[in-house]
Amino acid sequence: MCKKQNSPLKTLLAASLAMAIAGCSEKAEEAPDTGMAVTDQTATEAPVVEPEAVMAAENPFFVEWETPYGIPPFDDIEDGHYKPAFDKGIEQLNADIAAIRDNPEPPTFKNTVEALETAGPLITNVMNVFGNITNTETNDALQELEVEFYPQLTKVFDAVLMDAKIFERVNTVYQERETLGLDAQEMRLVELTHRDFVRRGAMLDDDTKARVKEINARISELNTVFGQNLLKQTKSFELIVTDEAGLSGLPASMIGSAKAKAEGKGKEGWMFGLDRGTYEGFMTFADNRELRKQLNAGYRNRGSNGDGQDNRDVLTEIAKLRAERAQLMGYENHASYVLETNMAKTPAKVESFLQEVWQPGLNKAERELAEMQQIVQEEGHDFIIEQHDWWYYAEKLRQKKYALNEDEVKPYFELGNVRDGAFHVANKLFGVTFEPLEDVPTWNPVVQPYLVKDDDGSLLGVFMLDYYARDSKRGGAWMSTYRDATNVDGKNVRPIVTNNLNVAVPAEGEPTLLSYDQVETLFHEFGHGLHGLLTQVRYSRFSGTGGSPRDFVEFPSQFMEHYASAPEVLAVYAKHAETGEVIPQELVDKITAASTHNQGFATTEYIAASLLDMSWHTMAPNEAAAVEDAAKFEDETLAAFGKPGEIERRYRSPYFSHICAGGYSSGYYAYLWSEILDADGFTAFKESGDIFNPELAGRLKANVYQAGGSRDADELYRAFRGEDPSIEPLLKIRGLDQSGP
Repeated sequence: MCKKQNSPLKTLLAASLAMAIAGCSEKAEEAPDTGMAVTDQTATEAPVVEPEAVMAAENPFFVEWETPYGIPPFDDIEDGHYKPAFDKGIEQLNADIAAIRDNPEPPTFKNTVEALETAGPLITNVMNVFGNITNTETNDALQELEVEFYPQLTKVFDAVLMDAKIFERVNTVYQERETLGLDAQEMRLVELTHRDFVRRGAMLDDDTKARVKEINARISELNTVFGQNLLKQTKSFELIVTDEAGLSGLPASMIGSAKAKAEGKGKEGWMFGLDRGTYEGFMTFADNRELRKQLNAGYRNRGSNGDGQDNRDVLTEIAKLRAERAQLMGYENHASYVLETNMAKTPAKVESFLQEVWQPGLNKAERELAEMQQIVQEEGHDFIIEQHDWWYYAEKLRQKKYALNEDEVKPYFELGNVRDGAFHVANKLFGVTFEPLEDVPTWNPVVQPYLVKDDDGSLLGVFMLDYYARDSKRGGAWMSTYRDATNVDGKNVRPIVTNNLNVAVPAEGEPTLLSYDQVETLFHEFGHGLHGLLTQVRYSRFSGTGGSPRDFVEFPSQFMEHYASAPEVLAVYAKHAETGEVIPQELVDKITAASTHNQGFATTEYIAASLLDMSWHTMAPNEAAAVEDAAKFEDETLAAFGKPGEIERRYRSPYFSHICAGGYSSGYYAYLWSEILDADGFTAFKESGDIFNPELAGRLKANVYQAGGSRDADELYRAFRGEDPSIEPLLKIRGLDQSGP
């Protein structure tokens, strides 16, 4: 069967810098990754298997997989297989790199740049599987290996990209590139490979290189610690309700899940945890204000409880080291270093952009707050709305203004139907079809595998859906790959792509019903999945989300969110879980009317987190070292921008895994930047009179979903849209304006 042809440099970059490109919705709880970046993993009891006990002949990584479509043989892979496979993979990679370095022939594209791209396939193979499994089926043994593997990968990556002889060869090809007759993909691979070496420190003096290597290794270690601390804090918190009166207001499906969870842990009553879906549901519907306050405190205090999983010192050290590294590399701060290769380019441009949306968001949030406070008074209460009240009274306001009740709508969003609705959109837009696969390996029985074909019947890849939450799986939602698309030397390797959600397992015999936010998240991750599946590129570096800047990569995913609420699409998938009745037009009209509800809050909490991210990463090393109280730093930072106290930032720093363990440092703004693109792009479809307009869909498919990272992001968008995007559609879709409250 096909072997993986992923680039080891791409693998190592993702692992060592936690720069996972494939993302989750900004509404999801945790940071996204490709399966390579270290984020949150869940510890479960598992014996540590000594690697020496595993004979090489028995190690699945040392043989070609005779499995359908090259899917990893999950049932055959044991914890003890990873260490010997990792060691052998590193050995192979080092040998391949040495052969490039010591090649007596003059450097060429083939023997240097392409050779680097395809070197060390075993380590890429091992880490693709390991990175994904530690996010979905982790245990204590695998977590111990993470602490060992990722810092070691960082050192290997540094050794390659700071090697003077290899850089000399790469630089020679780079300087001669215009005379070599390279095609567009080859030229881009040369330019990005050269950029990798320069930005990693290949041109630094030896002493500075040594210090940068120390910093990189330490940051890799701290990223792992941060993610594992957050995981333990998230999974250990339990809000147990023993008095049924405390369940007042909660949907029946949520109560059933909480009961099943408590029974599964051998406890009486109903158990609620801190996964984002449970948290938002409880904060939205629970009538008991004191219980909302308790859950809110548990959620907001993660990573800052003064125990063994406290992340405050970890994050300040990360910020200090990132700032020092940036200065050693010749940049003013870490944000300047990161943004150089993004569409935004500079911290000033990011802050200016955020401010452009911040004030309209604040204006709307203040109006929302006044309307909610009026409801409090109408109910006869005399308290002032606090953070733990916002979700609850926002829902009351929604019901009051739009007569839209979650219990009335949710039965129309059954998980399987929603999934099929996303498939329908892909078929209507791009001609893509999804066929269920039987009798293929999966890492968990709940995983749903599909064979994906293009409009001409050709194979696009394998799509594997893992939608349910469990203790061995990290929180949030994300897209990842077990294998990227490549086509080197005529060997057309198609990708194996995954989508992961954390939907609560329903009570036995009950359907899986989604909130509308979860529906949007499913469509969002599906957009990332299509980006990975449709890719038609030669090199793994450009496959799907690879090679795309942070502030562009969310465009293909967020674009898909618009279709979730389109009346034409709702009519296809929004069917009552019990009766099969298609959602009534009356409810569709209510959903449409309420589409801008609470957008002041949503915009403000998101931008607050984005500004917080930028504040951590525009500091000099001494400024970062001087931060003694993360909460005080955050409050002072956001107060300067005028954030209301009633609105919490989406993340507090001690659990802000996007920027401390998930690859979004100085990049959390990217979701909103990409929203300019997706709002502008979807508006083009709407204005054409057909949200499946074949001409627009053809350009979108060819220039975005198929192109991956093979061209500059600005060029890709203009090739699709025919012009640069406007911010006006974003403001309109969010229901924002420039007027005061």
